[in-house]
Amino acid sequence: MTNRLMVGAFYNPHLGAELAQAEGIDHLAMADPPGATDPWWPAIRERYTLLLHDYLGQLSEPLDERSIGRARALAELYGSPWVAEHFQCLHTADGAYNLNYVFPPLYTEEFLDRFVRNATALKARLDQPLVMENIPGFFDVAASQLPEPLWLRRFFEATGAGFLLDLPHVWLEAHYHDRNPEAWLAEFPLEHVVELHVAGVEEDRDLRGPWIAPAEPSDEMLAFAAHAVSRCPRAKAVTFDAFSPSLTPDVLFRSVERIRGAL
Repeated sequence: MTNRLMVGAFYNPHLGAELAQAEGIDHLAMADPPGATDPWWPAIRERYTLLLHDYLGQLSEPLDERSIGRARALAELYGSPWVAEHFQCLHTADGAYNLNYVFPPLYTEEFLDRFVRNATALKARLDQPLVMENIPGFFDVAASQLPEPLWLRRFFEATGAGFLLDLPHVWLEAHYHDRNPEAWLAEFPLEHVVELHVAGVEEDRDLRGPWIAPAEPSDEMLAFAAHAVSRCPRAKAVTFDAFSPSLTPDVLFRSVERIRGAL
């Protein structure tokens, strides 16, 4: 599998000096545009395949021209082979309230129609394929009408978009719903996966349970990643998903090396 898979990480600007000289990393995902004063950006742009993974907009609502123009400009700047966005809800439709963290959509027919319509419109304006990332579900929302995997399957079949499979999100959902992670993963539309994310998980004091952290993936998570990759025939990249000022170079480089070894 590793012969056809890129293995990389997120670009963390505070690690720019190390990344500008690093070996063994195939690509970097860009969560934010490069800073105007980032001295390492020219070397990073020259050295790596760059994946656009910025916040483009909330696809439960149509994107405005400014957002679409920004997405196109960033994709061109990076030469990104695909453009990634989350199935996220960050603010209410009227813009009056914002959430502290990305929240999954309601898995309803109405939200499915919204996301299909708006993602299709965005795809038509991009020169690169669109991929969409699943959001962690810490708790069930009674208003949802469809299981998440079925909702996602119908979205990907309707739009032709690619699937960015965030494995820690799947693992966390399985953990908090007392399910086997591999059995839960099997319900997702893995035939549409283009990229996979792998991350560390640590105990969160507020949740009183595990949550995503800028830490190395556990052996269990790496085994889960290897299992997932073997079931994703279209996968092209695996990314260590850690974007934080507290991330150290040792953790980033060791995590990428261990991910590559696990695959």
